[in-house]
Amino acid sequence: MTLPEVTEKVDYLEAVLGEFIVQTQRSFIRLEREMVAFKDEMKEFKDEMKEFKDEMKEFKDEMKEFKDEVRADTKSMKKQWAELSEKLGSFAEDISLPNIPRIARDYFNEPDVLTIMPTVRKRNVLKRGDEFEFDGIVETINKIFLMEAKFTVRMDFLNKLPAIQSNFRAVFPEYANKELVFIFASMSIPDNIIKKLTKLGIYALSLGDDNMDLLNFKDIQSKKQKPSI
Repeated sequence: MTLPEVTEKVDYLEAVLGEFIVQTQRSFIRLEREMVAFKDEMKEFKDEMKEFKDEMKEFKDEMKEFKDEVRADTKSMKKQWAELSEKLGSFAEDISLPNIPRIARDYFNEPDVLTIMPTVRKRNVLKRGDEFEFDGIVETINKIFLMEAKFTVRMDFLNKLPAIQSNFRAVFPEYANKELVFIFASMSIPDNIIKKLTKLGIYALSLGDDNMDLLNFKDIQSKKQKPSI
């Protein structure tokens, strides 16, 4: 190979190497720029994550405050419900029971009241563990009036009334010689409930125009007067 040829090849290699160096430098510059941009994006991402964490912490604090408020409101509501339930529970004693002496006089010709007993608890001496509660008992000369009262009428409770009557007879044998008049009292009693009570032979006592009155007195009396076949 001649010297000119060698020189030409060296020049060519130098040109190629120079171009390679230039391209490599450009790639490094581009990569450096991309790395700077990536670092900026990562910094922005970290800042956003920090902001998100701060918002989440603020949200958690707000949720804790909200839960505390709900807990306090629930506690207050439970207290109010308990007070309301207590007031409604006194419906038997405060409203219904005072009407029984008048009912005994006007409907059953029993003017002489011997005893008025609100909210009676009585154990069955013949069967250990049995204890029953009755909303009100009124004793007259010839009859004993047993009253159960509910502010809201429920059919499932009506199905328990015959058992309540049996329990009363079991724990009060001293009233065995007196006619039992069983009365269910409520603020308002629908027609289907009145029919159910009549079928059971239980008087329905509810608010009338002026006082509480028996709603099915005539029906039960007619039922009693019908001759058995």
